Amino acid sequence: MLFIGVSMLGACGPIPQPFHSAPAAKLSNPLLAIPDGAGVTVTPVEGANANVSGPLTEALVAALIAREIPATAGGSLTNGLLLEGAAHWQDRKVQVDWRLTGHLGNQVALVQAEVPATRTAYDQGYPLLIQELADAGADLVVDSLRPDTAVLIEQTGPRSVAVMGVEGAPGDGNTALANAMTAVLKEGGVNIADNPEDATLLLAGSVLQGEPENGFQEITIRWWLMDATGTVLGTLQQSNRVPEGSLNDKWGGAAFDATLANVQAIQDILGKIDNVRSVQPSVQ
Repeated sequence: MLFIGVSMLGACGPIPQPFHSAPAAKLSNPLLAIPDGAGVTVTPVEGANANVSGPLTEALVAALIAREIPATAGGSLTNGLLLEGAAHWQDRKVQVDWRLTGHLGNQVALVQAEVPATRTAYDQGYPLLIQELADAGADLVVDSLRPDTAVLIEQTGPRSVAVMGVEGAPGDGNTALANAMTAVLKEGGVNIADNPEDATLLLAGSVLQGEPENGFQEITIRWWLMDATGTVLGTLQQSNRVPEGSLNDKWGGAAFDATLANVQAIQDILGKIDNVRSVQPSVQ
């Protein structure tokens, strides 16, 4: 477990620590590269009776959403992807062929999910079977949407991260957050590159200030983890209401508190990247 002690000197009275108890930032779409405004529209599954087609379509939409991929079965998503499925039972297993196409009709992926099942379970659309088929299909869709950045990472050698900086923070927040993130990552054993050109991964941040209301304002901190080409591998976001103007001067310990809330999520992303690297075939 990582502990960083931060001391602050100031006037008498309690020291504001607006991010001290902030929940850990949530990971958003790690290693997924879906175009802006895009998502997946799932059409009714063909080749199956009503006990399977409708429930499987709805279950797949839910499974994609649970994996943080925008999805719908009742309309279309701007610049989105179309997912069509065809199911059949054969040799004591259900096979579903999934075809994923882009909004221009180009094929993105063609994958097949298989789940062992009796004919009765398939014909009657047993809920457990429907869920297993949906989870298997959603996992295949997720895998098909992974960018080729794993290949780039594999080619560039040992992982290192360069903190590119932060924009938009009041007071000394831009510098304080960048310095705190660098220090916390170093303490956590992450290899930090001093020169971004030497890094395999880049981390950049931004701060958005909400409008003051009743003496408080919302501060939103967002981090982007990118590969060396600038492709976003994951995003982190945290928000908290703070006393109006409390961060207009020195951030002090608040920068470390906010950064610590992101450490585990960043390490999760790095771990996923390392896992991809460990199984990625070498490129000739």
